[in-house]
Amino acid sequence: MRPRRAHDPIPPMAQFNFEVFRFRSTAATISRALGIEPPPECRIQNGRTYLTFRRLGAARWPEAQQMDLVRRAVAVTRAVLADDERRQLRKSAPKAIVVAFEDSTLVDGWPVTTRWECTVPGTAVNQ
Repeated sequence: MRPRRAHDPIPPMAQFNFEVFRFRSTAATISRALGIEPPPECRIQNGRTYLTFRRLGAARWPEAQQMDLVRRAVAVTRAVLADDERRQLRKSAPKAIVVAFEDSTLVDGWPVTTRWECTVPGTAVNQ
């Protein structure tokens, strides 16, 4: 392959597949099963499920308490997704799930957001 010259046209960029889908009804089901309010934000981005819990104070909990909620949330989420009638959700059930806790507060009058995140690997090898 010859080197690119200054007058050569610039090749087009490769397509980047970036999909984000939000599922409020699924988040409400997960929230009811866990007994947590407000419901988390539930989104699927490129096959990975993201749960973001806000305003629980969980970003400041002890690690053992955070991990307990992560384990419960992942188990419930996998069950809810696997049982959903939408194919996209059923397909994402065995894949990685990211659980995040976000809490905001004011420090010296300025908003400060604390975020704690845990990525739980998927259960299937080739999905």
